Amino acid sequence: MAHDRRTVGAISRRGTWTRGYRQGVPELVLHARPVETVFDLLGDDENDMMAALGWALSRSPAMLRQFVGHVAPGTVVAEPLTVELQRHDSADGGYTDVELKVSDLHVIVEAKRGWALPSDGQLRRYEARFATFAAATQAFVVLTQNGVGAIVGRRLSGWSPPGPIMVVVLGWSDLVRQAIRASRQGGPVERHVAHELASYLRGVADMRDTNTNSVHVVSLTRRVWVGWPPDLSPVDEVERHRIYHYPTRGGNYPRIVPNYMGFRYDGKLQSIHHVDDYEVVESPFGLFPGAPDLRWDEPAYFLRLGPPFRPNHEVRTGPGIFRAAPLTADLDLLLTCSTISDGRARSSAHAA
Repeated sequence: MAHDRRTVGAISRRGTWTRGYRQGVPELVLHARPVETVFDLLGDDENDMMAALGWALSRSPAMLRQFVGHVAPGTVVAEPLTVELQRHDSADGGYTDVELKVSDLHVIVEAKRGWALPSDGQLRRYEARFATFAAATQAFVVLTQNGVGAIVGRRLSGWSPPGPIMVVVLGWSDLVRQAIRASRQGGPVERHVAHELASYLRGVADMRDTNTNSVHVVSLTRRVWVGWPPDLSPVDEVERHRIYHYPTRGGNYPRIVPNYMGFRYDGKLQSIHHVDDYEVVESPFGLFPGAPDLRWDEPAYFLRLGPPFRPNHEVRTGPGIFRAAPLTADLDLLLTCSTISDGRARSSAHAA
């Protein structure tokens, strides 16, 4: 199988070409960062992301239909709708990130970058706001990190809001998919708004770059974790089950799941795998044969790996790599260099 180097440098961090159609157009830079969409002028925290969503919902009927159709299936917005950002309630002193209001529909959106949940006090305040407006259809939407929807939904299950409030959990990638679909509908202006929203959210919402050939290489051990079966070491996990997991917090682990994972042990590179899918879990139990029935203190990324790419020659670890330190290098260079350290050095030189 040929491993072609993709021209990643010619593609922006949001997947749109920065050469070609932009040729001759001045580059806009804000605080040393390229501004690739109008929403980049806002920033990248939750309030900025909600402001971008609010603008798109108010300017793109197709985006509004996509969003409402997802959070309140079967609801048709037949009259002008109000989109409110950072609405302050003088009675409870709180703010909502986004609210959608029309006579028979009320949606409150709470945005989270991780999987933190609204406090009990916040949830009670939301109940009061829903009761005040008293729309026939009511939805409380939590926008959260990709892959943690099941965890957030499970942790919210202890909250039993009065009817007709529905609880909906969306990942940021769900919102991007809605924007992509909306970008193919309507007139040029609303299509452009939806396209800009999708491009912006791709860059700020911790989404994987599936166009990159960069490999995150980690060291594996045959030492079995405490509480795990004796025949299920980290090496067994990868080689026998084609899975890998790592903590969502702490250490030198990547915050965004890589597109490719590489594994080294016994002093050399053993295999490289595409990450076909992933989820965030609180326990490995039931995810693959032999996984123990235990619960972690913090959730973990659980990666499902594709078939291995193995170098056709021995690729030793090489000098300058600490015993268990992770590193990043290009796929084709890892498979062709004589050492991992050389592949890392050449990848860094290529990126410079």
